[in-house]
Amino acid sequence: MSIEFTKELDRLKLTPNDVNLTDIKGVPNCTLTTACFDLTRFNNKSRNLNEAISNMKVLLTVPCYLVIHTDSICIDSIKEIRNSYNLDHLTRYVVTNFEDLSNFPYLDKIKSNREKYWPTRDERTSSESHLLCCNKFNFVLQTIYTNPFNTTKFGWIDGTNLKNNFSAICENYKDGMLLDILHNSSDKFHIQILNVTDKKYKNIDNKREYYEKYRWVVCGGFFVTGREIGIKILNRLNYLFAETTMLGYGHGEEMLYLEILDEFYNDIEKGYSDYGQILNNYFNPTRNITYIYKSIIKKYSDMGYHKECYDCCKKVVHSIEELNAECSPAFYIAILYCYYIATYYYKKDECKNIIHHIYDVCEKNPDAKNYFNEKKEFYEQQFSYAN
Repeated sequence: MSIEFTKELDRLKLTPNDVNLTDIKGVPNCTLTTACFDLTRFNNKSRNLNEAISNMKVLLTVPCYLVIHTDSICIDSIKEIRNSYNLDHLTRYVVTNFEDLSNFPYLDKIKSNREKYWPTRDERTSSESHLLCCNKFNFVLQTIYTNPFNTTKFGWIDGTNLKNNFSAICENYKDGMLLDILHNSSDKFHIQILNVTDKKYKNIDNKREYYEKYRWVVCGGFFVTGREIGIKILNRLNYLFAETTMLGYGHGEEMLYLEILDEFYNDIEKGYSDYGQILNNYFNPTRNITYIYKSIIKKYSDMGYHKECYDCCKKVVHSIEELNAECSPAFYIAILYCYYIATYYYKKDECKNIIHHIYDVCEKNPDAKNYFNEKKEFYEQQFSYAN
């Protein structure tokens, strides 16, 4: 065991025996897939090996089924960490040359696209990093088809982006949080909504405008799915990657989800928030409610996406009222009002129930009532339409 790794154990206050898995039945029925490739030979601004492995260490300590796609440069460092936690029996390594990736035939097209149109140019990214990012759909499909651990659920996690204690995707991560998610995920495709983007960009004629800047859609760094739904969605994402590339565009994989969110609406279970709360808000939106209101709920409402707004508001209100999610009285009233508007257009028979609920909240919460009263005349005028 290296001196560097021994220091890392001390920092985490762990020993390899702390995560020694003795009961195979306790492992979640889900196989996670991740990847780590050294891209510095293509772009010296890419994340170097030491940073990538450092960001990945926390994942390598988790006793879950894990398939790791990597190259000959990274494999030894990854195996040293994973094996020292006695987790080799839960791990499959797929060592591949970058040039052998499924999406590699698109590399020349991606490069020629970027010579002509690349308004989101970033020195940290390259054609190779874009290709690798979009290859995650193939990585997970390969895991589903080979199913080395005979699980019924599968997922992707951006291992090299996690940072210490999963801080890139979770606030105040506690031991077992990731395992709990993997244990309790449904068969639906679960991914977190990051923002709301105009659906006009689903139209091929609008793709050039769509890719003129980065439009936040989902948090693509973590998702979990059942087999059948996963195969459908991941294959469709592969098609959209190819189509978008051949049209001359592309920046990462997250913008490819715009079509997916509509086409597979009933197959998708949505989380809501920014990247830093992916794990916290996986089942219920309990963190960063202000962001969810400003970047998601309000935009859904303003754009007239009432079904999406209804579904989001329902989850958020449940979190505030049943799970004690922190939310200021002002935003609480604002969310309830958007809930009413969404209900009016999407499920009008529930309108009066939402109105009564808003008045009940005001009776029980004086601060919320004060914010309601500031615009009482406006609200009550809007409520009158429900009659």
